[in-house]
Amino acid sequence: MKSLLKLFILFLLSSCATQHSMAQTDGSKKAQEAYKQADEDLVFGRYEAALVGFEKAISIDSKYVNAHLQLANLYQNLYLEYDKAIQHYESVLKMDPSLVKSYYEGAKCCLYIQEWGKAKAFALKYQEKRVVSPYSDWTSQVLLESIELAQQAIANPVEYDPQNLGPAINSDQAEYFPSITADNEFLYFTVNNENDRYPNEDIYTAQFVDGKWQDREPVSAVNRKNAQEGAHSITQDGRYLFFASDRMEDNQGRFDIYIAKKVGDEWRVPVNMGNTINSRHWESQPVISADAKQLFLVRKSNDGIGGSDIYVSKLDETGRFGKLENLGKTINTPGDEQRPYLHPDGKTLYFASNGHPGLGKTDVYKSTLQKDGTWTKPVNLGYPINTSEVEFGLYVAADGKSAYISSDREGGYGNMDIYSFDLPVSARPEVVLSVKGVVKDIVSGQFLKANIKILDLKSGEVYKTLGSDDLNGSFLVTLPAGKNYAYQANLDGYLPFSETFSLKNSSEGAVVELEALMTKIEKGQEFVLKNIFFDSGEAILKEESLAELNVLVDYLESNEELFLEIGGHTDSDGTEEQNLALSKQRAKAVYFYLLAEGVKAGHLSYKGYGEGQALVPNDNEENKKKNRRTAFKVM
Repeated sequence: MKSLLKLFILFLLSSCATQHSMAQTDGSKKAQEAYKQADEDLVFGRYEAALVGFEKAISIDSKYVNAHLQLANLYQNLYLEYDKAIQHYESVLKMDPSLVKSYYEGAKCCLYIQEWGKAKAFALKYQEKRVVSPYSDWTSQVLLESIELAQQAIANPVEYDPQNLGPAINSDQAEYFPSITADNEFLYFTVNNENDRYPNEDIYTAQFVDGKWQDREPVSAVNRKNAQEGAHSITQDGRYLFFASDRMEDNQGRFDIYIAKKVGDEWRVPVNMGNTINSRHWESQPVISADAKQLFLVRKSNDGIGGSDIYVSKLDETGRFGKLENLGKTINTPGDEQRPYLHPDGKTLYFASNGHPGLGKTDVYKSTLQKDGTWTKPVNLGYPINTSEVEFGLYVAADGKSAYISSDREGGYGNMDIYSFDLPVSARPEVVLSVKGVVKDIVSGQFLKANIKILDLKSGEVYKTLGSDDLNGSFLVTLPAGKNYAYQANLDGYLPFSETFSLKNSSEGAVVELEALMTKIEKGQEFVLKNIFFDSGEAILKEESLAELNVLVDYLESNEELFLEIGGHTDSDGTEEQNLALSKQRAKAVYFYLLAEGVKAGHLSYKGYGEGQALVPNDNEENKKKNRRTAFKVM
């Protein structure tokens, strides 16, 4: 990952400067001149010349400690030749044992090339000689735990077979930060054009058609000239894009979070998310949860736990994102945490970190949100998903099995490429399924923009509220598998639509398709709420009926001109007299519930129809279920 590490060279130089030796020899004038020129080459990015210059300095004066330090730094962090870096750290420590950080860096280099005994020896020396502080306590502990973890992980590798997404996606430029819609149809990712004079990150997209990815295209409405549009997150339905950008007219800090909306096939102008989310600090790498109620991001500030921390903002009752909350010390460390991703199961968090015990410079981890709101201790995803280098940008698809990651492994198209692979079972989240729907006018077939509510049928909880697309009436959501759900569509001028669906027996990776056919409000028109339930032969509303009835209450409050007759209907089991009485009692139960919730009595009436208005013959259980219903007629 040399291409990305070059971006951090100036930081590494400052790190090296903290180890400047006070005990070194001044060296000859020629050695000092060679060092000075090499230092200048390094500052201006002339790395090969710098390497040659520092080597020249120590060829003139083999005890030139700072030249050894700079060479160790270059070999470790840019050229990734760890054996050479170790040699220079050993030379430094022979000449100046007070440079304790060289024990630490030497241990990491040994860790990267799996020299466990030597790594532990370096780490124990660092633990012994360091200046005791909370920070050095942490670095020492994490280093020793990393050596132990790496030994175990490499001895017990997880299954990992990454597949390059091919030339339609990848190129000789750097591609990273993949994200994909819930139906696996649209991939969004960042491209860093390193041929430009300044870093130039843009967001691209590609569509999966007939079993292959089509050629990538820039998201032109989002990308701006002379600005970076980098880390991003696409909502499950592909209609909202959250991304980080700099050099925009309304930036509040170094990087801010923006949101863009897609209407039909066109993206609208991005909007800054405001000072609740953005600040004078650095905010980037946004990730929106599947239910769109939580926005995770990374912030660099002086009041965090480490260099960069993961925060979350939660949607409040007014529909606005609230104040950012730090995820706390279980997730964030004195190091850097980045690229969070909350899976659509709503509780499995994946993120990258250099502050937890790991195999390399940055590893990928998994943590689970518990019922009490705390996070479990992060688990390293293991080897060879994590290696000695930088791993980040992991994205796990809604099916919980397919995953995407960025890597500059051999055999790619050059630089960072995006790969897909099957996530090991131990690293998978809970199974969720994609539900895809469309809203239409039942008569004309016109696509409608309606408000959609998805409810957990057992608990009555509203799992998600969303809207269908302005132009094509579509909606897409991911839901936990193994449950029964209801969905409702509401739109001014139309009767409410209600239906149930089950994800209990749907196969993993399946996409469930729904269609809401809505009827315009006209006298005599009737609609049925499919989620009103009674026990057999009873007229007491079951608990799972209340969520749908509460939505109807809200609908009637917004449509005060409506007058409805509540009609009870039964199947043919029992006598006609019994069914007529039962249907009236059930209609009456609904009537009184609506009154208790504030609906005006003058706008409601009720009537029992018994078995007399069957929709289909009562000749099987499925048909009988259709005939048992509560209908609402416009009067």
